[in-house]
Amino acid sequence: MSQTQARCNRIARSSGEHCHDHHQLMLGWRGAMDYEFSRGGERLVLGQAAILPHREPHTYLGREEDSEVLVIDLDGDDPCLASLEASCALALRESLFAEARSLSLPPTLLPMVEFATGQLKAARTAEQRSLVNHQLAVLFVSQFCQLLAPDATGTARRDRLSAVALDAFIDERLAAPPDNRALAEAMHLGQSQLHLLCQRQFGMTPQQYVMSRRLQWARYWLCQTRRSVGEIALDLGFTDVSSFSRAYRRRMGHPPSQARSDLAGP
Repeated sequence: MSQTQARCNRIARSSGEHCHDHHQLMLGWRGAMDYEFSRGGERLVLGQAAILPHREPHTYLGREEDSEVLVIDLDGDDPCLASLEASCALALRESLFAEARSLSLPPTLLPMVEFATGQLKAARTAEQRSLVNHQLAVLFVSQFCQLLAPDATGTARRDRLSAVALDAFIDERLAAPPDNRALAEAMHLGQSQLHLLCQRQFGMTPQQYVMSRRLQWARYWLCQTRRSVGEIALDLGFTDVSSFSRAYRRRMGHPPSQARSDLAGP
């Protein structure tokens, strides 16, 4: 690899095993891809990402004919990354790439994935592709650094909850939603104080907040992807489609199927 770059990688139904000498980010784009690394296995779909340090063995298996991922390859000698490290006062190897991990992206970052894939495919000349690939790669690294920065997930103030930290903690555990004890420990609060602050700031209990966050993801996946209702229910920690549909209807005022029919239009 000659430079830091972003690229679209069509996986389709292929499979293989990789281990490379550079850090890499993988972001779900189209379809689904299963992958395994040292800490276990995950499924990469839109809204999910994988952080792979250099020399991290990983396998992959495409699940659909249109399975495609957005890949960010990092050149350790890239001066732009060195500048980013200096401006953020961090070392990528010791922070972002300290270990292999899976990550749920906030909904606000998903349009950026769509924008990036469009830009990558629109570049016509080799010079354009090289410039766009590099710029997008550095942009995503910057966004991931902000997402995982200590002030985004660190200790909450005793008199106020950080919605960013709370959302990030829930997003990492969508398939196994955290209980109040786990939430309180993550926010460095007692359970009673967590309950009080949730009610004061958001007008709901901690578990109502968790459910609201899960259903925000449900609405996004229903409207922006072709994932089945059953798959969405499972990935959001519901025991079956019926319980998911009931929760969605209570929150949104209509069944999940209507989100799909509204998107399709007349």
